[in-house]
Amino acid sequence: MAEVFSAVPEFMWNNIFAVINTLICGLIVAFFTSTFLKKKEERTRIAGVIVEKRINSEQDVLHFLEHELFKEEINIENSSRYDAFYSDALEAYGLPDPHEGHIQYARIFLSMDKFEPFFHAFEDKIMTHKLWLDTKVRTHLVFMQLYFSVFNTIPLMVKRISLPQGRELTDEEFGNVCNKVLLLLGISCDGEINGFMSELDELIVDSVYKLELRRPRKSMMRDNMYNVDMEKCQKRLMRETIPGVKRENIFRLVMDMVYETKGINLSGMTNEEYDEFVKAANPDAYKEMQEEFQVFKESLEKMAKEKDVKIVSKKDLGKYSGQYGISLKDILEGREIQEIDAMMERDKMDQ
Repeated sequence: MAEVFSAVPEFMWNNIFAVINTLICGLIVAFFTSTFLKKKEERTRIAGVIVEKRINSEQDVLHFLEHELFKEEINIENSSRYDAFYSDALEAYGLPDPHEGHIQYARIFLSMDKFEPFFHAFEDKIMTHKLWLDTKVRTHLVFMQLYFSVFNTIPLMVKRISLPQGRELTDEEFGNVCNKVLLLLGISCDGEINGFMSELDELIVDSVYKLELRRPRKSMMRDNMYNVDMEKCQKRLMRETIPGVKRENIFRLVMDMVYETKGINLSGMTNEEYDEFVKAANPDAYKEMQEEFQVFKESLEKMAKEKDVKIVSKKDLGKYSGQYGISLKDILEGREIQEIDAMMERDKMDQ
């Protein structure tokens, strides 16, 4: 046998070993290539599933919002002589009029009966599709959910307006006030909501064409939603949106709507009538106000005694004609001391 092998020429052995070496290298390369291709194919398949799920989820949410936020407007066919009320009310309370007198709003703002089902359905959409939504899209949708939650608190704001016992709002009056405030805010915020929808559309397009498969390190739902991401959304809501920036104007609007419904005119009340109204509407608040006023009065009398000045009622100013003085209102507004006669003349002009 050894003689047989030794009789084989050397070049043949070299060729045999070259063929064996080529086969081994080919098998190794084929093994790693097939493994890599399988992983890449699996990753591509998973990416395809994610893209499909993401497109379907985001398209479903976008279609839902576009359908629910369908616009209504006041035109020749449905106009009335009361339509000017909306523009006048927005101007009176310092709320934006995005379409400059052209009344346009989403139909969900026609009444609380239409808005509340929309709000809960929107929450359900986010919860149903949250696993497939892009991080930026989900963040924006949560922000929009916070934004719409402000409108959902209108009934609570109405309930917080204190009224004397026996003059509470009836169920019908309560519903009418809530619906009027909701519609006014819907008109004022229409342009802002359009901007949010445009931003959402842009984020959805980016999420599909700039596919990001990496899992986010932190979720907005962590720590019961008490986290940095949620805090950013809340700050944006309070600092950059109409319901946040104009929240005092909105509460004043709600308060005036309630009082107008019950025929209460606060501006026409004397000091004594206003005291009686506050006392009847909210005894605890009245008691607290009286205690704070008493403390303020004592500190003011102490300061007057130290500075050797006299505190007198406005109705007694005529006794001090020719002298100098300053009212508490002027002190708070940073005005200078002036003649009593000039103060009395200014009060008459203000009246």
